[in-house]
Amino acid sequence: MSPKLIISSLMLLMLLLTGGCSPEYNWRETSVAQQRAQIAFPGKVQTEARELKFGVHQLAFSLVSAHVGPSVFAVGYVELPPTMTPDQTDELVTGFIQGLSRQLGASLTPPPRAGEMFELVGTVAGKPSHLWAKVLVHRGMLIQVAASGPKDNLSAEQALTFMQSLQLK
Repeated sequence: MSPKLIISSLMLLMLLLTGGCSPEYNWRETSVAQQRAQIAFPGKVQTEARELKFGVHQLAFSLVSAHVGPSVFAVGYVELPPTMTPDQTDELVTGFIQGLSRQLGASLTPPPRAGEMFELVGTVAGKPSHLWAKVLVHRGMLIQVAASGPKDNLSAEQALTFMQSLQLK
């Protein structure tokens, strides 16, 4: 057995042991971001796509998500055009982070750096809500990973199990 397969098997076992306590959570590894990453979702995934306009660039944004009750576990990604400058890439990362902040009506001071996990507490539909997320750039792809939901539904343990299962390839 290869070391990579052993490590993957151990990670999956850890996910099952830490996240398998609830029958609602059925962890499964899924390849995302055009095979550039792998992550364990807590349920069956669905994929949506739409176009985003960023300056002169038209970007194809995809979102892979799973729902457990009112909580959402999601990975959004967009391939960066080769003509995009590093400053434009930083601006796009900042825009994605600010978009997540606006969803909860919260602000991040100081704003996190690309790839840094952050946590927000706010209100969604009149309910106290929590969000864990990070936005990073990997192999020409902007990747946004987020777990969010009402505080009484989404535990830090389940959110962190999802967030920490991300493996870049």
